[in-house]
Order: sequence, then structure tokens, then C-alpha cells
Amino acid sequence: MTLSVRLSTEEESLLEMAARRSGRSKSELARQAVHELCHKLIREEQSSYSIGKDLFDKGLLSEAPDDSLKKQIWDKLRVKHGNLG
Repeated sequence: MTLSVRLSTEEESLLEMAARRSGRSKSELARQAVHELCHKLIREEQSSYSIGKDLFDKGLLSEAPDDSLKKQIWDKLRVKHGNLG
């Protein structure tokens, strides 16, 4: 697949410098960067924190969520921290 991307002058210079220093092509570096960033974003999206982030900072009176996965996280946090409610 062919993709065109507009880079700022600074980004272009950084890419050229990295390509020269690593002995790899700019395309290879760009493909690697896309690959690594996408995997990182997917991992973050699936992290325990991101799944349960709406449960944090609720205070002592928060109620159990309806979603079963979030309820499991909520229960584990309550056990870990001594039944916070």
C-alpha cells in the first residue's frame, strides 16, 4: 500500500538523520514507527487502567458498575484495598 505523509521540515530532517545514522531507508523507519506506535496505542487501550479508569477517584461511596468486566476490576480493587465502601 502506498501512503503519502506530509512532514514538517524538522520531522523530515530528523527522519533523514536517523536513516543515515542507522543505514536504513526512510521508508523502513517510517514503517517501523507506524508499527510500533499502533501496537503501543492498542496495548494502552487494553490496559487494566484504561478499562477501569472510570472507577478510579470515585471515593468511598461509589457503586459497583453494571459492566461485568468493570465489575470484576471493581471487586478486585475492593479486595485489594480492604472493602473501600
